[in-house]
Amino acid sequence: MDISSGIFGTMFMISNSLLYPVVLVLLGLIAWSFISVGQFVSEYTSRRLDSRRLKTNCRDAKSKIEKEDLNGAASALTGSGSNDLLQRFTKDISEILNVENFPVEAEKLLQDYELTISGELMQSRLVSRVGPMLGLMGTLIPMGPALIGLSSGNIQQLAENLVIAFATTVLGLLAGGVAYSILLIKKKWYTQDLSDMEYVVEVLK
Repeated sequence: MDISSGIFGTMFMISNSLLYPVVLVLLGLIAWSFISVGQFVSEYTSRRLDSRRLKTNCRDAKSKIEKEDLNGAASALTGSGSNDLLQRFTKDISEILNVENFPVEAEKLLQDYELTISGELMQSRLVSRVGPMLGLMGTLIPMGPALIGLSSGNIQQLAENLVIAFATTVLGLLAGGVAYSILLIKKKWYTQDLSDMEYVVEVLK
């Protein structure tokens, strides 16, 4: 009996000690959410759908490459992207046009950008999973002291812990919801960006 009570007491103590770290991480995720929303709006306003210009410039660059006018091809490519990511990609690929094994280098550059995009989405994907989990932890941890307060007739202790439980639930769901929404929209954006990058590489090969 003493052993079991000691084990349960240790489990209760460990779970209670996790409350403050969970709350701090949740507050950090909320701050991340506000920052991410600002960055999302900024990226949205900087994007423009102009695939026709990208295709035209790629064909122009290809014709200049066939005429061995690499400087003209680089000029045609630079600035043909419809957003900052594509702008960087076209700039980077224009700098390797004179490389002997251009197809290999272009494929490597494309793979590097795929990894960059994957890393960009990783934060939103992680927060969308971790936020609700931490919110659930923040909900369950105060329930122990709340039930103790209820059994002892301490209504104030019960109320304080219930407030913490509900607040952490809301924060976790908010952070997860914001991250998931951003993830879905950015995933669509970057899928289109990768399609455009693959088009550029295929045309220039």
